Amino acid sequence: MEAKNVSPIRMTYATARVLQALDEGVRYGFDIAEVAGLRGGTVYPILRRLEEEGLARSSWERPEIGRREGRPPRKYYQLRAASQPLVREARDRFPFPLRGVSDLNPERAR
Repeated sequence: MEAKNVSPIRMTYATARVLQALDEGVRYGFDIAEVAGLRGGTVYPILRRLEEEGLARSSWERPEIGRREGRPPRKYYQLRAASQPLVREARDRFPFPLRGVSDLNPERAR
């Protein structure tokens, strides 16, 4: 009997919103929370699980950028190719538009 390749990520409404935001190119956690209409306390555990499962990756901006803007460095997230089946499932199950994505990511507004 062949084992199914089942994602350990449970597709909840919140997970779907985070995946959709990342897929639209929103990369900063607070921005993801804003466009997804979720709280940071919901978004960050989802981002951590996506990273742990190899579906997303994160990177810190250079500290001098944050210093120049008078804030701590930001951590940015990006989906990996392996996440695409999960992104499709998210869009199929929860086909709601995100708020303000074009304001945060002008390239996607075109």
